[in-house]
Amino acid sequence: MIQRRLRVVKWSTAPAVGVCTLCSREFKVPMSALRRTVDAQGSLQEQFDRHKCESLDKSNNEHLQ
Repeated sequence: MIQRRLRVVKWSTAPAVGVCTLCSREFKVPMSALRRTVDAQGSLQEQFDRHKCESLDKSNNEHLQ
């Protein structure tokens, strides 16, 4: 089974944008969190952890039908 991962695709002074390697959903760090790298990383990770991959949801629904 392919595992999803968070990949940072844009850096400024800290990680600014990340994407899910499985569904390509994009996550953006709020301006307030860009001041500190640890805050930016935490924001991206939190958004990534909360999301559900659309490709996984679709394949699960198709399998059940």
